[in-house]
Amino acid sequence: MAPSSIDLSGQVAIVTGAAGGLGRAYALALAERGAAIVANDLGGDTRGEHGMPSLAEAVAEDIRAKGGKAVANADTVATKAGGEAITQAALDHFGRVDIVINNAGNQRNALFEDLTEEDIESVLAVHLKGAFFVTQPAYRLMKRQGYGRIVFTSSQSGVFGNPYRANYGAAKTGVIGLMRVLVQEAPESIRVNSVMPNASGSRMGTPGEERVDKDFIAAMMARGNAYAERMAPDYTAALVTWLASRDCDVTGQVYSVLRGNYARVFSARCEGWIPAGARRPEPEDVAANLAAVASGGAWHEPQSGIDEGDIVRAALDRSLG
Repeated sequence: MAPSSIDLSGQVAIVTGAAGGLGRAYALALAERGAAIVANDLGGDTRGEHGMPSLAEAVAEDIRAKGGKAVANADTVATKAGGEAITQAALDHFGRVDIVINNAGNQRNALFEDLTEEDIESVLAVHLKGAFFVTQPAYRLMKRQGYGRIVFTSSQSGVFGNPYRANYGAAKTGVIGLMRVLVQEAPESIRVNSVMPNASGSRMGTPGEERVDKDFIAAMMARGNAYAERMAPDYTAALVTWLASRDCDVTGQVYSVLRGNYARVFSARCEGWIPAGARRPEPEDVAANLAAVASGGAWHEPQSGIDEGDIVRAALDRSLG
């Protein structure tokens, strides 16, 4: 059966990092479906510096030229005041907030031992703190109105790891932790999910700073050039548009989009090893049973920390009861 037509008419979406690449694709796709857009972007370079607010205005103007509704906003996501100002812009111009797409980003790439305090703080501030500061005020509105859609942006650099991006990877894994907790607290009417996008034409696309091994990066990018035509931001925009819609019937999920391949990414725990008897195990016992500890023959996908506790209790009941 063909999916129903996704209609976002009457809804208001905040898209951070909306001036280029993925963010621009999201803003245009949501507007095409009828959403009014707050296009937020400082317009900076990949490090988040040298901002040009005119870039966000250009996206908003493109949407308006096509008959849509949009306003540009250049407040920073990295502060509480900035996050509140972004939500206030939506209220001032459109009267509500239905959708938040947390997409703003920066990167400061270096080997782990070479990362400075500024490198760490700058990336955590935009990606992780920004996810808090933008989402909090909008989430409060969503709870009062009884509806909302929130999309966070994680990354393979956090979940699976990529070199030169310890600060970025840590922030992006933190975003998943934020999402998982918010899902436990949010009412059913507010759906919260994450995407792990890979796309061409993004300011976040290529590590281009002087503190990286250029030969290594060139080899890494060559490996990533396969099916490059399937790396257009529109591939991810299709998923994000669905996650932002009333049609979205999932919450607490992470989806990877890579070369036109869509896949759910999840955390699981092995069945594990349970020591027999009342004697507490010694380190040697743990070492001797690592194969059982790490066996993937049977696994569970806990939906919360409490759920993991229930899974372990059931295993103990079967093993020791």
